[in-house]
Amino acid sequence: MPAADQAISMVVIDKDPMFAMGLCALLEKKSEIQAVARAPSDVLETFQDHHAKDQTGPQIDIVLLDPAQLDLIPSKLVQRLRERFGTRSLISYTNDLSMTLARSCLAAGFRGVLPRTIGLEQLEQAISAVHGGATCIDPTFANLFETAQSTTSVSRPRELTEREIYVLKSVAFGKSLKEIGLELELSSKTIETYKARGSSKLNLQGRRAIVEYAIRNGWVQSEERFG
Repeated sequence: MPAADQAISMVVIDKDPMFAMGLCALLEKKSEIQAVARAPSDVLETFQDHHAKDQTGPQIDIVLLDPAQLDLIPSKLVQRLRERFGTRSLISYTNDLSMTLARSCLAAGFRGVLPRTIGLEQLEQAISAVHGGATCIDPTFANLFETAQSTTSVSRPRELTEREIYVLKSVAFGKSLKEIGLELELSSKTIETYKARGSSKLNLQGRRAIVEYAIRNGWVQSEERFG
């Protein structure tokens, strides 16, 4: 059994406490996962009280939740959950299969978008993949993006440089310009230039469009491989 500091620490947020606790119990049957259940009201109250990061334990690796249950747009949700738990990895685990929610979550920096209809084994594998740095999109949502794109006329893009591809992929994975700059040993301003040039070549406007392009072109890992 791995040491506690090697386990994946998780928070499961759900309005149904029995569901959240039951899911935590199932996930913890895998020795490398440690999960705790929280209600949306508990988390939001903490935000409203302007409390600092959760003091009940170490930094949380992954927060699993249904964004449709919380009265916050995904971008604000990401900001506040990171403030509370210190995590960079959020997974949407939802019954809401709308493209609007999926797109908003990915644009805000979620690392996973999954429907609640997937099996426990698939969920566990997605959690491990996200913990390892991947972004997991279930085919249910990938198909929505593909359908939307088929109705849109897009000009054929000019060829990207390796640096432009690297920067756009990193942006799609939720990294900040500063983080990308540290990886490439370049300034944030230079990274912004690569991002702008690549986006211009692909006719992309904003991070949401970059994420969608990454999904369509296989830059983002699909949950399909875990089926």
